[in-house]
Amino acid sequence: MRLSRRGLLLGLGGVAVLGAAGGGAFELVEHEVLPGKSRLDEALGRCDAKAPAGTGVPPPPAITGTFHSARRGQDVNYALVYPHGHERGERLPVCLALHGFGSNGAAAASTGNYPALVGAGAPFVIAGADGGGGYWHPHATDDPLGMLVDDFLPFLGRQNLDVDRVAVAGWSMGGYGALLCGLTYRDRFRLIVASSPAIFRDYADAERVNPGAYDSADEWDRYDVTARAREFAGLPVRIEIGAADPFAPAVRRLRERLPDPSVVSLSTGCHDGRFWDAVAPAQVSAIAAALA
Repeated sequence: MRLSRRGLLLGLGGVAVLGAAGGGAFELVEHEVLPGKSRLDEALGRCDAKAPAGTGVPPPPAITGTFHSARRGQDVNYALVYPHGHERGERLPVCLALHGFGSNGAAAASTGNYPALVGAGAPFVIAGADGGGGYWHPHATDDPLGMLVDDFLPFLGRQNLDVDRVAVAGWSMGGYGALLCGLTYRDRFRLIVASSPAIFRDYADAERVNPGAYDSADEWDRYDVTARAREFAGLPVRIEIGAADPFAPAVRRLRERLPDPSVVSLSTGCHDGRFWDAVAPAQVSAIAAALA
């Protein structure tokens, strides 16, 4: 039996003010005025992104270590994942993997099951580095964006990797970071892949959701990718996001302003690993083609 809207709400223990009349309360949850949207999305099947069947091959292990970043003013942890059949020291192209808020480079290097998906036909190395929680843009005392290009890529070059053939992929905060990489270093990346990019609608929205993501309104203005949407003209970019993702409204607004809105794809999914696993095979294929 199909549940009514009120029935769904009564089944969601986290939703407050149930006495506010079923339809009205549903709309408040739907627009995140009341808590419980994530549970509502689950109940309605909005998070049911269809991940492909596994390859049956375990992912290769990561090589971890540290390098010194002048841009960040500290030693930075990194993780490299070489595809099966390839070893450290081989000259392979690189895909930088940018982690989300509260995560790290080692986790980014395995997000979306990328390591198990990189094939032998067009192999590349997945490289993740710790970027902190500052949304990948430069701050007064920390520059994770500059670290990627001025410190990490030269370090990777010293490992004999082909840093003339580089892509960048990121998830959530890292998806935003990937877009910022493309805008800042226009000729550096052969493909820019942003999964569920954490794009805010305005500075007040950023402060409400993640205080500290931007040090000031002026800093927000400098690194607002939506305001700079026209600058994406000519850049090799693809953006994927779940239709039920809380950042989807801001990404839709970005799409409306892009020179080529078709680079943005919205499909069933939420802001979670299920969605990232579902879109990963096509992303890995596109990265391999771009780096071949």
